[in-house]
Amino acid sequence: MHNRILILKNQYQNCPYLVLSFPRCGRTWMKLLLGQYISKEFNVKFTKRLEKKRKGIPAILFRHDYMSCTGHLPWKEYFQIQKNKQLIFDEDMQSQKIIYLFRDPLDILFSFYPYLQTVPYTNFTPPTEKNIIDFAHNKEWGLDVVINFLNLMLDHYEKNTNKKLLIKYEHLKTNDNHWQKIIEFIFESFNSDNFNFAKQETEFKKLQSRDGHQKHFREGRSNYINDLPNEQQAILKHWPGLKELYSRMESI
Repeated sequence: MHNRILILKNQYQNCPYLVLSFPRCGRTWMKLLLGQYISKEFNVKFTKRLEKKRKGIPAILFRHDYMSCTGHLPWKEYFQIQKNKQLIFDEDMQSQKIIYLFRDPLDILFSFYPYLQTVPYTNFTPPTEKNIIDFAHNKEWGLDVVINFLNLMLDHYEKNTNKKLLIKYEHLKTNDNHWQKIIEFIFESFNSDNFNFAKQETEFKKLQSRDGHQKHFREGRSNYINDLPNEQQAILKHWPGLKELYSRMESI
């Protein structure tokens, strides 16, 4: 087994809380906001390494399952993992309390494409497609990959009998009650003053201005598809498996 996978398996098994998501679903934003909340709630120095064990503070691991292996495995091995019928760390997520973080798959696609142009992975060639429709057909990074991953997350959510919470990125942007659910899920209480501080510290414009965060925080908006001509919108809206995925996401 590759060393990167062994390291990740150990992390999964040693953190009581896990945030599971596909890339570009708001993971970094959530990590930074919770880090700011923790700094005020427990009077400690801010860190985004929330998986580190600290006395009296729950350790929180943020991972993308096999997508967290990107850039660490030989590319041929990595793309083979994508064909799995379940999350590769499925067996290592038996005892954690898990937050499943979702986002509209089409908005993920629109955000993922420019992001892949900036990642510094070794021996990585960014997608060469000139438009979002061509990128959607990319067998290694495109819309089929997004849909499959989100379905695997839903499979795990449905069979998970432990404490769990399903959160949608779109709700975090519009309704603070969903942030309260997350904070109460982890800390079993909610301090509105500490949350307001954390929210102010992680406003998108403020994060975009900070060194090292530019590639993570673009616009953060929804319904990118509305920017496309009608015929291109139709191609994406009628993508195989998309309607069924939306139905699953809405039923939970």
